[in-house]
Amino acid sequence: MTVYLVGAGPGDPGLITVRGLELIKRADVILYDRLVNPSLIDHAKGRCLKVFVGKAPSNHSMAQEDINELLVRYGREHDCVVRLKGGDPFVFGRGGEEMESLIGAGIPFEIVPGITSAIAGPAYAGIPVTHRENNTSVTFITGHRWDSSRVKDTYSSLSGTLVILMGASSFRDIGKDLIGMGYDPKTPVHAVNNATTYAQKVISGTLEEMRKKEIPAPSVIVVGAAQPAGGDAMWFGRKLEGIRGKRILVMRAPEQFESTRTIIEGLGAHALNGGHYELTPIEWDRHELESATHVVITSANTVPLLKDDLLANRDKSYVAIGPGTKRALEGIGLYAEMPDEYTSEGLVMLLRKIVKPQDKVVGLRSSKASNVLGSMLTELEYSEVPVYDIDFGALFLGAITEADVIFFTSTAMVNAIAHMVKDGQIRISIGPQTTAALKSAGIPPHMESAASTIESMIGAATDLIYQNNRK
Repeated sequence: MTVYLVGAGPGDPGLITVRGLELIKRADVILYDRLVNPSLIDHAKGRCLKVFVGKAPSNHSMAQEDINELLVRYGREHDCVVRLKGGDPFVFGRGGEEMESLIGAGIPFEIVPGITSAIAGPAYAGIPVTHRENNTSVTFITGHRWDSSRVKDTYSSLSGTLVILMGASSFRDIGKDLIGMGYDPKTPVHAVNNATTYAQKVISGTLEEMRKKEIPAPSVIVVGAAQPAGGDAMWFGRKLEGIRGKRILVMRAPEQFESTRTIIEGLGAHALNGGHYELTPIEWDRHELESATHVVITSANTVPLLKDDLLANRDKSYVAIGPGTKRALEGIGLYAEMPDEYTSEGLVMLLRKIVKPQDKVVGLRSSKASNVLGSMLTELEYSEVPVYDIDFGALFLGAITEADVIFFTSTAMVNAIAHMVKDGQIRISIGPQTTAALKSAGIPPHMESAASTIESMIGAATDLIYQNNRK
């Protein structure tokens, strides 16, 4: 049994360490914070217990003492417990207190450092916290419970860059105190809000100006750093600017479209509805499900349609192709394994690993889905059962023709609108099967997302537009 204090990084899920992600996938229990990117939790195995212990300013879901007790309790009960903390566990993360509790209880532990937002936030804003010609030191300060009298004594001789975490709500007092300590009121200050995420914004001004502004949380506040080298240094902001204002076409079920629109509009882009698809249950042989040992679900759409059938067969081992499908199954109380790669190939690798020769696997899918899994799993007893039809109702032609970017989320979408796609529209594919359909239709995608999620498709579109703008 071991408790791992793991740094989740600053917000961008791609910045977690290889070791950290490996432990998330192995964990029996994960206790995670508010600033941990939710997509990291999606990598947990099906039967992992996920416990939210996050803290917001003036609103703690759980006291630190209670978190310490949970770590000790779960550490005694489980082989692999992950305490997933935003940034780095030891940079204002109270990881030291949690470590001391584990030592006191005799619980084995390991520390997995993470990339702290104190470094990553400024880096994503193009701000070097040290520079050989300007400032050769950097000091990290917590703005939480700012104590003016203590700070003046402790930091009276500071030089170089100051990086302040958890100081958004108290920066009026912090700025006043820094000026009182001798800082020039014209000292440059940058607040990087929601650092390293697609919602990142940078607020800049002099020390005198910034202490009078409302700084949103969470923000990394940088005082006195070397100035960014012009607009070219603001590389992440330039990347985000590329997708802002773009019209992105999405065609999904109504509830999925609304959640997708929220994400897209959060970037400053526009979500266009090209038409909703409708799912119609069809007759199928339920004996196939009842006789199976493993059930493969390749779309979250399957879950609400077959809820009663799935719950009546909760003794089966369920396998989901990706995090959206896994969340849908967990929403009705069914645990599911999930491959490391959210593709048919990743699913095949997982099934070959967990299915025994005497087992029977059934895949529940759309009538229009390809039989790619069946063709790849000839060595297993595997059958696919169509359980619903998928059809697009009215297509919104104006949205389809006006789109700057099209997110192709299924082969059905390719079949529905391939003949309407225009030159100049950026085509993003959700995965290999959709890519194959696009190629067959004579409109290969400009980029395929690394994972079969809307977030990954947004990342692919953002990268592609940024690359094109630099040419």
